[in-house]
Amino acid sequence: MPVVFGLLLFQGRYHGDLEFWEFVKTMFLLQSLGKLVSVSVLPNLLIFFLAIWTERLLAARGIVIATLLYTLATVILYFLR
Repeated sequence: MPVVFGLLLFQGRYHGDLEFWEFVKTMFLLQSLGKLVSVSVLPNLLIFFLAIWTERLLAARGIVIATLLYTLATVILYFLR
């Protein structure tokens, strides 16, 4: 979910005239999609610490797993260029 939010935010800010999938394709061709994915996961850090501080350890574990999946996607995007 944070990746979709990040993509929509960047699309509206920089390429508002492109459709969503054209924007994703352009970011991939510019080799910036992996960077965008890695930056858009940063809010997970805040949510992770909030879950730890409020002793919601299962939620924190889920956030870590989701972040690891995003990391895997970023690595795959990095090597696809």
